[in-house]
Amino acid sequence: MSKAVSSISSSRRGLLLAGAGSALAGCGFQPMYGPASGAGGLSVDMRRELAAIRLDYVGERSGVLITRALERRFVDAAGGETVAPKYSLQVNIVFGAEVLGYRIDGAISRLRFTATSNWVLLRRGNPPQEIRRGVVRTIDAFNVPDFQFFTAEVSSDNMQRRMLDEVVEQVFLNVAANLRGYLSSPQG
Repeated sequence: MSKAVSSISSSRRGLLLAGAGSALAGCGFQPMYGPASGAGGLSVDMRRELAAIRLDYVGERSGVLITRALERRFVDAAGGETVAPKYSLQVNIVFGAEVLGYRIDGAISRLRFTATSNWVLLRRGNPPQEIRRGVVRTIDAFNVPDFQFFTAEVSSDNMQRRMLDEVVEQVFLNVAANLRGYLSSPQG
């Protein structure tokens, strides 16, 4: 490619990127971790606000895995810095299962699981103030091979791990977006 053609394409790329940036700015787009404008026009550091979230106890093995993963995500958002707790997050998860396939002999050949997680973000205090609540749902499935019990167990564990990772990611993003909206609103 000649020098003239590469300079034309690079200037086109620059114009395209500038246009995309101004279009995003015009629609109100703001980075998730960027400073949020709080009440009175004060800037709020979202990373520190996310690190100030503490999770309430979630029972069972899946609840413990979700709690640990979410706590890690919130602390990592602040670069590992510990912050005094200002918010409380309550999360629960419920699993459902349904059979998708049967073999000729009537044995199950495929299972589908759904995971539904409800979360509530509270501002700590007496009494606690509800900021936002939401629901996250994910679906996954696995095959049950003929007489391969170990393989079926490994497939089930991998499916549950994928589902929990998806729930953690969606809860984290929902909480971060809703906390940002709360802090940018007049009551925040």
